[in-house]
This record gives sequence, structure tokens and C-alpha cells, in this order.
Amino acid sequence: MKLLRSDLFDLNPKKKVQSVRIGEGRNHLIIIDDLFLHPRDISELMDELPYTDHPSVRRKAPTYRCMMNFPNQMDIYREVFKEHYKVYPEINRLSEERCSFDRYFDGAPIIDPTSCPPHVDITRNQAPYYALVIYMNEQNLHGGTQFLRHTELGMETSTGTDEAFDRPTTIRPATPWDFLPSEWCLYYLAQMKFNRLISYRNNLLHSLYSNGSFYQNTPRKTIVSNF
Repeated sequence: MKLLRSDLFDLNPKKKVQSVRIGEGRNHLIIIDDLFLHPRDISELMDELPYTDHPSVRRKAPTYRCMMNFPNQMDIYREVFKEHYKVYPEINRLSEERCSFDRYFDGAPIIDPTSCPPHVDITRNQAPYYALVIYMNEQNLHGGTQFLRHTELGMETSTGTDEAFDRPTTIRPATPWDFLPSEWCLYYLAQMKFNRLISYRNNLLHSLYSNGSFYQNTPRKTIVSNF
């Protein structure tokens, strides 16, 4: 039996927290740099985890996925929730889901037209309320998370079942994350940085960003969750 070190997911006491507002809706985005105390060890662990491409686990995401809780997960939720509460005091309940450890490769079989369009992370009961992404690439840093506005409708947020999702999105196989400006406007790119967390309302229209050829040999590694 292989045991994880008890301190593997310890948080860095010197982590740096900042809040920014993005888009016409002044949407709240939290960025925490230097989140984990041992990020390289976590990144190496992600190379050894068992992943699946099963649709019920990856939920249309263009990634191979492993679902796993880890120590200090709730500490991260509480700290990020506290920062969001300053902007959204009407959300006064902290909920949680298991984290997903994701590995993405350009051109992988899991990338199909349904996994590429902008999306929201809302679940069926409209809670949890926030999403987070932790970037775990130490090398091959490229792109990040793009936040998008529907060009015709002017929407930056969505329920996941409204008019923005009734309009088709043109997907170009060579560059699936470069959307046509006539359909989607990229108004903010949260750049990938090793051991960086970003968090946002899970009704914000967004997508990963890659130029369609960067992650063919080395995967894009992220930890994602809703809470």
C-alpha cells in the first residue's frame, strides 16, 4: 500500500492573494500565487494517478480526469470563499465537491465538438456557487483560462440552458479554443502560472485556452473544483 506524505498538500504560509474585477459585469476573480508548499511533488503525483475518459466523470471536459479529495482542501475553499464573500455577501453558505485532477493533451480522442465551446460550471441545483482552477504545470506554461462574452447577445454569464447555448459555436479543429470574434469575444485571459489558483463565479462563460498544438507531448495539468 502506497501512502501519501501527510504534508504533501500543505498550503504555503507565504501565498499571495489578490482580487480583480473583469468584464463589463465587473465579475470577481481571485488569484492566489504560490498556493502549495510542495507544488513540484504534487505535480509529480499527478503523473502517477489513475485517470479515466468516462463521460460521467469528465462531464464533457476535454481532459482525462481523476476524482480525489485531498488534505487541506476545505482550507482552500474557506479562504477563497472568504474573499468572494466581500463581493457576494448574499452567498453565505459554503458547499463542496470532490476535486478533479485533470490532464489535457491537444488532439486527444476526448476532444470533440461538444467539449470545446465556452461553458459554465453550474450544477443542476444551482449550487455550488464558485469554481476554482489550480495550474500545476511547472514547465510548458501556455495560455490559461479565457473568459468570454457572447458577441451578439452581450452575455458574460449564463444559466447553462439559455439562448447563448442555443446558438452554434464554430469549432476549427486545428485551433479549437480560438473562437470566431463574430461569435465570442475574449475579454480576459487568466494566464497559467505554476502553483497558481484562480476562482470565479461558476456562471461565468469561460473555456481553457491553448493554441491547439502546445500540449501534444507534455500535458496541461490542473486541479479543478466547485464549492
